[in-house]
Amino acid sequence: MSPLRRFSKSLTFRIGSIFIILLLVTTAAAVLSIREFIRKDLQEGTRKEMVDVMKRMEADLLRLRNEALLFAQFAARTALAKDQARDQAATTLQISVIEESRTKEIEIDEFAEGKAGTPEWEVLRRGFAGMQTVDYVVRGAGAARLHVLAVAPAGFRDGGRRVITAAMPLGREFLRRESANLGGDVTLLMKGELIASSSSCADCIKCLDRALADGTRWAALDAGKPIYFTFDCRHEPQAVVVLPARTFDGKTVAMVLFRSRQAEVSALDHATLGLLGGTVAFSAVVTVAFMLLTSRTVRPLRELTRLSLKISEGKYGETVPVAGEDEVAELALAFNRMSASLKEASREISEWNMLLESRVEEKTRELEKVHREMVDVEKLAAIGQLAAGVAHELNNPLSGIMGYADVAIERYREKTPERITPEDASRMVVYFTHIQSLTQRCRAIILDMLTFARHHTEETGDLALNDVIGQTLAFLDKQFDRTHIDLALDLAEGMPTLKGNATQLQQVFTNLIINAIHAMPRGGTLTVRSRMTGEALEVAFQDVGVGIEPGLQRRIFEPFFTTKPVGEGTGLGLSVSYGIVKRHGGEIRVTSEPGRGSVFTVVLPLCAPVN
Repeated sequence: MSPLRRFSKSLTFRIGSIFIILLLVTTAAAVLSIREFIRKDLQEGTRKEMVDVMKRMEADLLRLRNEALLFAQFAARTALAKDQARDQAATTLQISVIEESRTKEIEIDEFAEGKAGTPEWEVLRRGFAGMQTVDYVVRGAGAARLHVLAVAPAGFRDGGRRVITAAMPLGREFLRRESANLGGDVTLLMKGELIASSSSCADCIKCLDRALADGTRWAALDAGKPIYFTFDCRHEPQAVVVLPARTFDGKTVAMVLFRSRQAEVSALDHATLGLLGGTVAFSAVVTVAFMLLTSRTVRPLRELTRLSLKISEGKYGETVPVAGEDEVAELALAFNRMSASLKEASREISEWNMLLESRVEEKTRELEKVHREMVDVEKLAAIGQLAAGVAHELNNPLSGIMGYADVAIERYREKTPERITPEDASRMVVYFTHIQSLTQRCRAIILDMLTFARHHTEETGDLALNDVIGQTLAFLDKQFDRTHIDLALDLAEGMPTLKGNATQLQQVFTNLIINAIHAMPRGGTLTVRSRMTGEALEVAFQDVGVGIEPGLQRRIFEPFFTTKPVGEGTGLGLSVSYGIVKRHGGEIRVTSEPGRGSVFTVVLPLCAPVN
């Protein structure tokens, strides 16, 4: 044996291997735990940062609303002052307010109550009622449909109320400024509709829309709650904060800020690499130290192993030196005592061996005698089971023969040859024909029982499967009358003929039908179906009986295996049927559920020869 192979089988190698595996598992668990802690910490940091940005977004939106309201108020006051004073100073002030609003991209408009073309907005009705208000309004088309609209009453003109509106569009330019200020892309969404976005990534917007389509998230926005979540886009992972904004007509607008989480992912990857490097170095140092310590401990054991080999060769009585008081020294003392005990035991064993040899010879002769008797008993048991199976299989055709014979005797007992009419003679031929058929079936059953002992080929021919089924059911008609079981037929028409032995197939169908009847002791319905599937014909027998336990289904085709009580079955019916179908190149499929019945399906190929 090579040194490497000897080392691979040594105790040092096995202990070291177990230690290394445990060390690797422990360090891997530690790395994964620390990595998970770092990941959660980075995610929490991202969440806190995004929440802070969300507060800045809220402050910006509040500033915009206040600024729009302030311009509406200034515009209303200058318009009112101009109407009342009608001097140059008021006009100049109004012009200054309008110019400043254009610089801020704020649209100043004046609307009169009841005037044609005035929008029917709730915010305007509030202004006509004398209330200053500011709200979000979706109007027009394009990327600047969402506005911050402020309304301030401006008194009367020409006998009617009027209001001044200051509208600030929240379009792409606004979103780009906010994006630069907040450090992320800003998008405005309504449910299922994009209003505007500072992002040029169409995939990101689609992913964002799908993420917001979640009913729970949009329900939170409808309730006025800001939300934070993350999603993975095709390009890179994203972190998202969403502020809900309610328009004057009750619609919810999602003001979304999202930014890349790539820095978080990179930081996690770097931390993971650092952890892996540190744990690998630590594992290597600990492994080397452990192997050195193990080697010093195992060395005395090698000496004990060497001397143990000598003892195994029959060299008893040798001892090893004992040094120290540790566990290895105790083992050496135990070894020395064992060596002395083995020397004494070897002498006793030799004496016992001589005695045992004589006893073994005597018991061997007794066992051979018992074995011969057991073989005879097994043969008798097999013959008895086979005889019971033959009786069970022949019971039905013999009953038919007796039935036809009884009918013939009863019908013609009192008739003399001169009184027998041609109709009587024809009926007698029918009875004898049936008796002959049943007798041939008895012969076929006995031949099938021989298939357990030898393999043989029987005559085959073209046969119609539905005809074989009909003949079988006609023979078993009285069985249905006695058991109160209904018969449901579903036989496909126009099926081609197949090569086979009609008598053997009739025996298969008889076994399956009788088993189905026994499975329904309280009555029920037996359904018989035939159909063509591909290049094969199928016959299915479905009952609604007790079913078969899953653990027993794989054993039902074994010879002499039965689930019936003692004396009611030998377990040969299904095994014989299985052999017949196999010789026809087919198979029997079984599906069953305890308490809900079974389905036995016989599949017979059209072109497979019968063996």
